[in-house]
Amino acid sequence: MKIEIFEEDGDNTLSFGDKYADFTIDVFPDSKTYQSRMSLKDDVYYRTEKFEYRIQANPLKVETRLTERVDEPPERYCVKDGIVLESDILADRKEMASMSSMTKEFIDGLKKEVEWHEDWAGNPVSMYILSKHSEIISPDDYRRHLRQFSEKIKIATHKIEKILASDSTGLKVTDKYTDSGRAIWYPKEKQDSMSEEETKKAIEHAHKIQEKLFDQKSKEYVGISESEFRSTKDILENIETFLNKKPVSAKKELEPKISKTKGFIISLLLTLFLSWIVSWFVDINPFLIFIIVQVVAFAQSIIGGWLGRLLEQK
Repeated sequence: MKIEIFEEDGDNTLSFGDKYADFTIDVFPDSKTYQSRMSLKDDVYYRTEKFEYRIQANPLKVETRLTERVDEPPERYCVKDGIVLESDILADRKEMASMSSMTKEFIDGLKKEVEWHEDWAGNPVSMYILSKHSEIISPDDYRRHLRQFSEKIKIATHKIEKILASDSTGLKVTDKYTDSGRAIWYPKEKQDSMSEEETKKAIEHAHKIQEKLFDQKSKEYVGISESEFRSTKDILENIETFLNKKPVSAKKELEPKISKTKGFIISLLLTLFLSWIVSWFVDINPFLIFIIVQVVAFAQSIIGGWLGRLLEQK
């Protein structure tokens, strides 16, 4: 998942995707909100969601809540003003008294999203949001935070590999066989030779190992969640993307100040020059003075622009 960052003309936009969908995220730091626009690659389907966010400083984390969601086509709202439109969802799916388990799960998921909750630390949107609030976390502390997160992921992966090295069944850390990212499973040659019964037992064994590794109450807990482990590759790539992002705020703040200063000096010099020219004709016809003033003012606009460009080049 390659992230592109667009920060021209005051934009704060992320663009990324996978083989299934593309995402565009617009962040608005002043209002502490962002909008997510998703489009499927193999279907005509769009989902637009709006979120509020807040940042907790100690411990550092981003919390979000969903305020609006609309799916299209056709346009169907699932959430408005932070309220899940359960009646509309049921009517749209033609379910009232008895809803399917899938619909119930969908509604319950939305109800959790509209409440304040901690956002997943591996979410690139959360990483980006933190970079836009230097009043909460300084640029140096932000970089330190990303480095610490990167080290936590790498150390945990090393611990997992060390533990699996003593597994008698041959479990390994692998990036193959799954669309969900990194996994704990067997080499291809071993998997291909398993019978159905052996595969069933292998799945049960792998599940028990993962419970020990990713359960915070376990003595063998490695320090990261299962979702962070699965997304190890993407997380580390995203961290490097944000660490290498060039700052733009200082440049944007400096340029207007320089332009205003130059403009003031040029205007002052040309005004003095204009006053000096007019002073030579104070005793002649008033109409002629008016014409001279207009001509010099016109020249001022041309010369001022030329001088401004000349000074910018220097």
